[in-house]
Amino acid sequence: MTETDSIRRNDIDWLRIFATYLLFFFHAAMIFSPAPFFHVRNAEVAFPVLVFAGFVSLWHMPLFFVLAGWSILSSLRTRGVGSFVGERVRRLLIPLMAGVVLFGPMIKYLELRTGLDMNHAGLRATAEMRDTYADVMPEPLPVAPSFDETFAEFVPTFFTDLERFTWSHLWFVAYLFTFSLLYCGVFARLARAPAHQGPPARVGAAWVYAPIVPLALIQVLLRPHWPGIQNLYDDWANFAFYSTFLTLGFLLARFPAFEDAVHRESRRAALTALAVVLLLLAGLLGAFRSDSVMLAGSAAAGWLLIVAILGFARRRLTADSAALEYLRESAMPVYILHQPAVVVFGYVVVGWSLGISAKFVLIVAMSIVATVSFYLGFVRYVPFLRAIFGMKPVARDGVAPAVRYASAALLVLALLVASAARAAESDPVGLWWAEGGAAKVEVSRCGQQLCATVAWLRHPFDEHGCELRDDHNPDDAMRARPVVGVRILDGLHRSPGEEAAWSGGAIYDPGSGNTYRCSLRMDGTDRIRIRGYVGLPIFGRTTTWIRVGAEQRTCTAAADRTVSLGEDTRAR
Repeated sequence: MTETDSIRRNDIDWLRIFATYLLFFFHAAMIFSPAPFFHVRNAEVAFPVLVFAGFVSLWHMPLFFVLAGWSILSSLRTRGVGSFVGERVRRLLIPLMAGVVLFGPMIKYLELRTGLDMNHAGLRATAEMRDTYADVMPEPLPVAPSFDETFAEFVPTFFTDLERFTWSHLWFVAYLFTFSLLYCGVFARLARAPAHQGPPARVGAAWVYAPIVPLALIQVLLRPHWPGIQNLYDDWANFAFYSTFLTLGFLLARFPAFEDAVHRESRRAALTALAVVLLLLAGLLGAFRSDSVMLAGSAAAGWLLIVAILGFARRRLTADSAALEYLRESAMPVYILHQPAVVVFGYVVVGWSLGISAKFVLIVAMSIVATVSFYLGFVRYVPFLRAIFGMKPVARDGVAPAVRYASAALLVLALLVASAARAAESDPVGLWWAEGGAAKVEVSRCGQQLCATVAWLRHPFDEHGCELRDDHNPDDAMRARPVVGVRILDGLHRSPGEEAAWSGGAIYDPGSGNTYRCSLRMDGTDRIRIRGYVGLPIFGRTTTWIRVGAEQRTCTAAADRTVSLGEDTRAR
């Protein structure tokens, strides 16, 4: 490979594009993982998602740093140190600052609404959320205070309180910018060094596997003390780990003999990586318990998988095309934009009455549509936006204005549809049939809480023809009031991280005069389930209310399910 070849490599660009667009699927999957490492979380989680996310995590971010290290060589050779630093400021620091300011508050706000708090000091969860992580966390998470602020109240604190701050997925940009400044002197000297000051013309296979040693030592020795909260100033395991991958990427670009050896070993490395991944899976399933083996194995698997991926790309992804040129330019803006899209649409969709697979597909689809639409409709063709999203000043032609306008309209439509669907799905305000139609109950908002009053009774009179009174109320002064108009639900507040659930309230039963603790959960748009209980939710019962006016819809849906169940039974 000549020096000119190192400036632009299609396989490297395709890998960068692949790693960027994979983020839609990876981060959408994290919403359904039992582990508490994403900003929003679905109430139902799945262990296979944890396995998938863990597998991708082994190599995905390390691959980003390897590819970034590769790019540093050509940047230093074409610019020199001074211009290189300026280019890093334009392409990394400015997008980092813009992304944090534009999207950080929204992401953090929804994270806190979910019941999580991932800040510079570590990970916390509200009491309601903490127990849901017990199966995957070796120790209980610290308790985070409940959060009920409005977005307007929260935003100023994002910029003034470090515990309210997040750079979310942009931690990669922050680390890469820092590494670029720290190591540019050493990398510049290596870039200028004569060709003979390097490895021989042919490098043995041992050098391909040698990086496993320092990577494993970092994981085993540092990771237990710095598990990885990506705050940059107290995250030495990640600092050393990703610095190593960045350096490996630079060395691959600088020394063709090293890269050739990697390509020769790629198939063998893939088989070895598979064996290590199976070992890690066995440990995850409890076949053995050894933190050191798991940590060292994660380092080995990560590097070996990258070796396999680099070899595959060199063999299969070398063709040039118009799509490559277009997607190459989109990588940085898409990286910045994808996370707020996934978080916002994830926060919306987790409240819908759908299964995990359907929710995952919807989140991915909506996030891609919104991100690409915003990029096509705005970022790509507005000079100011190009600058703050790390793009070169002059747009490359290729998309007609009509397409840009259609993209902007599609983005707006996606947001409106999601907003309207979310509002309809998760809002219990309205008139409901209770007790099988014996009463109508009006659910309303009382400040930031939910309350409900009896609006109508099928049998409003007693055997004497008198209006039914609240004569079982333990308070004598209340016994003369009519049952119609009595507030039977009070104090319900939205459950952290669940738009369609409310908890912490009380329900009053006029028939007995008893008051119970209660929770409420939307079951679609036309049904709510209310559980009244004493002490713990397991000691109680659940009643279902149907939205007034939706009787035919709910009846038809129930009949369809019954017919479908009967057909399935006969088929068996």
